[in-house]
Amino acid sequence: MKIGLLGGAFDPPHNGHIAVAQAVLAAKGLDRVDLLVSARSPHANGKNNAAPVQHRLAMARLAVEGQDGLGVEDCETRRHGKSYTVETLRELTKASPSTRYYFIIGADMVADLPNWKEPAACLRLATFVPVLRPGFSMQVFEGLGLDGPAVQSLQANLVQAPQLDISSTRIRQAVAAGESISAWVPPAVEAYIRANRLYAPA
Repeated sequence: MKIGLLGGAFDPPHNGHIAVAQAVLAAKGLDRVDLLVSARSPHANGKNNAAPVQHRLAMARLAVEGQDGLGVEDCETRRHGKSYTVETLRELTKASPSTRYYFIIGADMVADLPNWKEPAACLRLATFVPVLRPGFSMQVFEGLGLDGPAVQSLQANLVQAPQLDISSTRIRQAVAAGESISAWVPPAVEAYIRANRLYAPA
């Protein structure tokens, strides 16, 4: 089985996440792409998530509901402390050694990849699939502190996904301001946010 992993806080999940997952699912012929919900990302620079993990998990599950080939992976939410990708990949491959994992990363994460915990091990444990986001180009592959074959693999697995300029930060701001977010998130996610008063002013 071939499973893609799209990691993030999903605070909240939005249509851009779904578009990327669907694009990689089709481009790589995967059996499934899971939204990998983080408890606490080491890349967040100490930033706290706006919504508790149980709400982010619930919204992720609502976002993929009815979407063929999409699912949710919650292993990182059960781990204390920061969620390192290398630990997640080791846990998943140990539990399912016959599964081949494809780790989906945005261009911003490609540039930071050499600073990850055990980047070489990450690249051995999974096939990394870069997705270009608005504001980034192929130049992100230049000057990476990785060996030649690793860079070539990243370039070869690049997927051009729909360039939807949507951010979870902007969605949270819109909710706090009382603005509509219906163009940015699945209806079930918007309903959940409203029902649970997430991101509303204190």
